[in-house]
Amino acid sequence: MELKENYYLAKETLQFPVRYDKKGQTIWDANNMMICDIRGWGKIQFLRVPEKRQDEIGELIADLLNDFLVGKGKALEELFI
Repeated sequence: MELKENYYLAKETLQFPVRYDKKGQTIWDANNMMICDIRGWGKIQFLRVPEKRQDEIGELIADLLNDFLVGKGKALEELFI
């Protein structure tokens, strides 16, 4: 599958807006379908304030997904250059 095809497949699967849930470290869509689990204690467990870092990464991913829905983000191809 080409990159654009993957993008549209993902976009049609999710119901926007998506939101990050700090309690469960997960991202949910508008239909309450879990779409992403943000539990990654690899490198960040050794950094300062790892819980805050994990939550900020989750919020960032949710914000980026929502920005793409309304066209605020960079063109999809620009992310992979």
